[in-house]
Amino acid sequence: MLLEQISRIHLLIERDKLDIAQQKISETLVEYPDADDIHVLQAELYLRQDENKKAINAANTAIGLNPENDDAFFIQSRVYLEQESYKKAHQAIDRALALNAHVATYYAVKALIYLNSKDSNQALSLAEKGLELDPDDLLCNNVLSMAQSRVGQSEVAHERLKYMLAEDPENSLTQANMGYHYLSRGEIKKAKTHFSEALRQDPTNEYTQAGMLQAIKSSNWFYRKFLQYSLWIEKIGTKNKFALYIGVIVLVKLIPLLLPFYLLIILWSWFAAPLSDVILYFDRYGRYLMTKENFFLTQINVALLAAALLSLTLSFAVDSSFFGLAFGLVLTIVPVYLVDASVKKLKKGIMWGFAAMFTGLGVWGVYTSLALNESGFLAWGGMVLGAIAFSWIASLID
Repeated sequence: MLLEQISRIHLLIERDKLDIAQQKISETLVEYPDADDIHVLQAELYLRQDENKKAINAANTAIGLNPENDDAFFIQSRVYLEQESYKKAHQAIDRALALNAHVATYYAVKALIYLNSKDSNQALSLAEKGLELDPDDLLCNNVLSMAQSRVGQSEVAHERLKYMLAEDPENSLTQANMGYHYLSRGEIKKAKTHFSEALRQDPTNEYTQAGMLQAIKSSNWFYRKFLQYSLWIEKIGTKNKFALYIGVIVLVKLIPLLLPFYLLIILWSWFAAPLSDVILYFDRYGRYLMTKENFFLTQINVALLAAALLSLTLSFAVDSSFFGLAFGLVLTIVPVYLVDASVKKLKKGIMWGFAAMFTGLGVWGVYTSLALNESGFLAWGGMVLGAIAFSWIASLID
């Protein structure tokens, strides 16, 4: 009887009938409160509803009832992956693999954790290991194609995705990954076609929505080049990225004439993405693809841009110190945009801290100039030093 209930609830979750599944879980738990597999299904259901805390609690209950339940650790790892708690995610999936090393999807999740930690080679190796167990595992194949793209095996990844779509054209994850593949190659029209197909099959998938959003923004040449630059930086790895940054600084020191080009690249890499969001905000169709947080943050940036333009006007009409305020407000746009780039409270807090600092220094510069008749040098110096510190810290916590 219990096995029948488990099978039925599992089917309801797979078919995305979550309300009915929740009702069945509640009813079954009344009759079988110690059934760890039911708590695992409850954790899976909460995970699909983005109720991460409840999902962890349900998985913990299942582990408390049966410490040998590998499925419970598997769900724990996926929740921690969503929360960007990669250390905990590794610990949970390692425990699942220790209990059952014959499930290909477990290797796919571990590969995905490495992929999100920007270790594409480890991800590639683990996805291949999973495919040795099950050559048809959907997640392993998709993660492998993602890792192959990141390590420069773009054509191999393309062939894999083409084969997968030929076998299963209705799979939204594969369609989305093909969209990302074309996006990385700058083939925006093809990327949009695959994202549209993925959204038709699964309209609520945030991974696909984010891809379509990038494809729409890539219609803008500046954003398209920014995206290709970002993907290239990601491909060369963290160590090479910092070596490149230091190398460019040394080169500018040796050849000062390159400084304007260096500053131009810095400004472009900072503002291309947030300004693309502002343009998208005024697009009557594109804005509906924005997440709630992205939409809210873009509204703040629209207000910051308007305030910066007003300050710029006042710098000519009233006092030149308003120019410093305009500069501070424009700098604020970047950390506000990056608040959406992480789910971690600490990273978000750091970005809000920089945003407050840039705006605060701009206001302080106006105050010291108008009320105290000072030059505002300290405010300008603070903004410049703050911008340098921000560029390094933002790269370190990326």
